[in-house]
Amino acid sequence: MSTFDPTKPANNSPVSSAGLRNQLNALEEEIPQTAYAPNSIAPLNTTVSNPPAQAQVQAIADKIDEMLSSMSR
Repeated sequence: MSTFDPTKPANNSPVSSAGLRNQLNALEEEIPQTAYAPNSIAPLNTTVSNPPAQAQVQAIADKIDEMLSSMSR
């Protein structure tokens, strides 16, 4: 298992195929572990009145919280 090192390759250093391959493989291992899954969030499906009711605004705030939660690791 490789570990991604954001400091490699260093600026102006020679590039080696093995070093780049290790970096890319490490990223490939890390990316699928992210929690972001937009398909798991159901649409809000609400109509907002004018002026909006407190329950409508709360539903929007709850949906934003759900989206932010799904994007965090």
